Order: sequence, then structure tokens, then C-alpha cells
Amino acid sequence: MRKIFTLLVLLIFVSPVAFAQSDWVKSGSVKSKISFECPENPIVQNKELNGIKIEVFSYKDAATVYGVVASDFSGVGLDFTYSDPTEYYQEMKEGSLLTGNAVLISETSVAYQKMLGKEIVYTVLVGEHEYTYYKRFFFRGKFIYQIAIGGPSRMKQFLNDKRNLFFNAVEFTD
Repeated sequence: MRKIFTLLVLLIFVSPVAFAQSDWVKSGSVKSKISFECPENPIVQNKELNGIKIEVFSYKDAATVYGVVASDFSGVGLDFTYSDPTEYYQEMKEGSLLTGNAVLISETSVAYQKMLGKEIVYTVLVGEHEYTYYKRFFFRGKFIYQIAIGGPSRMKQFLNDKRNLFFNAVEFTD
């Protein structure tokens, strides 16, 4: 009986997370060589800055902000297969923390599909509310990818569950 009760309790806690992603929509871009899932279709914007083509995917619901930015450096002749991305990573990390009240909480290396990337966690005060953001950077071929999710710090467990779903749904294509 105790095993059945334990199983039921486990299912109650795991089911909302498992079913939450089953409703998610697969998005991405052949041009940017990435796919991912989020709760609904994201807004897509195409930009260009100094010869770098940038594709931005963003989605916001009541509690969470999702974002994917794919920057294509082929127009400026840069290939991260043969160059060290450290300088670019430092600039992008600093750019993420430009908000006057942003506080870097942690910085770690993350591995994904034989790639090494970086993850930063930072908080930002918006009015009287603190928000936590998780942002990953990957340097793959001629692209820099920024993959981010954020939400109210007071909802940290909910945000962590969504973060795991979101980051695990990212796929890089050729």
C-alpha cells in the first residue's frame, strides 16, 4: 500500500511538468540551424548589425520570458570552429548585465551535443520585484546562440522546471 501511495504522490508532482511540455510548440529556423520548444509560437524578428545577421525568437507568458537569439557571423568571415570565442563570450555576458541593477549570481560551463557552452544566472530588479534569468551561450560554426529564460525570483522552483524543459528542448541542426 505504501508503494502505491508513493507512486501516486510522485505522479501528482511529475505529471504537471510532463504534461506542460506536451502542449509546447516546436519552433526554430533552418536558416539559423536551431529548433526549440516553448509554450506558444514565438515572435520572430530578423535584424542585421555590421554584417551580422541576427534572428530573434521571443515569447512571454504571465510568468516567464523565453528567448533565443541566433547571430550569423558568416557575413564577416568568422567561424568559431577555428577561433576562440572567449572575447565574444565576455562581451555578450557584460551586455547581458548592462542593466544598472543586474547582479551576476553564477557562471558555469555547460556541455551539449559535444559542444561546450557557458551559462550565466543573474537577477534584475524590476520595480519592487526581483527576476532571475538563466542564459546559455553556444558558439557553433559561424553562429553564436543565446538561449534565455527568466521570471520572478519568488517562483524559482516553477522557473527551474520550465528552464529544464526549455533548455532540454533545444536542438542544433546542420
